[in-house]
Amino acid sequence: MADKYNKVAPKVHPSTYVSIIGFLVIVFGIIFALRPSNEELIYLAYEATATSDFTEDHPFYQVQYDSSLFKVGLDKIIDKNEIVLVYVGYSGCESCQKHIGAFQKYFYSQNFDDVVSTIYYFNVQEDLEGFTDFRVDFPEVLESTPQLLVFQNGVIIQTFTPVSTEDTQALNRSVRDFYDEAIVLINE
Repeated sequence: MADKYNKVAPKVHPSTYVSIIGFLVIVFGIIFALRPSNEELIYLAYEATATSDFTEDHPFYQVQYDSSLFKVGLDKIIDKNEIVLVYVGYSGCESCQKHIGAFQKYFYSQNFDDVVSTIYYFNVQEDLEGFTDFRVDFPEVLESTPQLLVFQNGVIIQTFTPVSTEDTQALNRSVRDFYDEAIVLINE
């Protein structure tokens, strides 16, 4: 027998779907627009504890070691680029707090920004597994922080490890000399 009764199906007007989708797009757009940039996140992590040489207009860009679907990792950056400058540290490290301002200051004053535009910031506290892989791939990398590493064609050519965090003059001189020596090595 034929089904005598029509099955009642609720009907949702298409404008309801459009309204819901529009609302979700607006909400995600606002969330995305208000999210701090990579550079702002680094600045916010260090602003309370770093020296006055560390400013909002800094060259640091945070990366993980391993690449993912949407983000290029340090492993690929080192392979793809001729010259790469990597800062290894984290905001809770007292020595890192004292050095990051000098790293920025002398990056610009010694014209290292003519060689590379970015210092890739590798936060070891957020990527411990990646740091282990990094050290396996590059045994010259120490377990200590901060470190500033210059790669040329995938090989470490210069490494900075801190001298004294108590003597500001010695700290600044050592960072300045590091950049000067790195430029000489790059130009050889």
